[in-house]
Amino acid sequence: MMNDEIMWGATGLSLIIADVLFGTFFVLFLGFAALLVAVFAWTGLLTNPLYQWVLFAVFSSAGVILGRAKLQQWFGPGKEDKYNEHQGHFVEVVEAIEGNKQGKVKYRGTEWLAVSNTAESFSIGETAQIAKLDGIVIYITKKES
Repeated sequence: MMNDEIMWGATGLSLIIADVLFGTFFVLFLGFAALLVAVFAWTGLLTNPLYQWVLFAVFSSAGVILGRAKLQQWFGPGKEDKYNEHQGHFVEVVEAIEGNKQGKVKYRGTEWLAVSNTAESFSIGETAQIAKLDGIVIYITKKES
């Protein structure tokens, strides 16, 4: 039979490795909570399995609530950076865009809703450049020379 501290320690290390592989910043806190419970079990401060599970739930919940958002902000992709790989690519205007009104562009073989990023007008057949992508709408600017 396995000791509680070995079980909690192995579980904690496995969860931390899983989070490193998948990058969720969720399982990481479960892993750290399991390691903390392992330390408490190893020192003899926490021998009752029920209390170990309660402490695990408290530590992991507190970690997720207090730390996950901060870690995602520091290391994860931010909302503004999510679709930057499209920035600077060229599109063809297939439905005229007048000022701030929506039109359509063709990008990678598909028609997309488009809006002028600078309130300029675009005519059909004109080539424009992607300024940013927000959901299903492409914001475009005049093609740089």
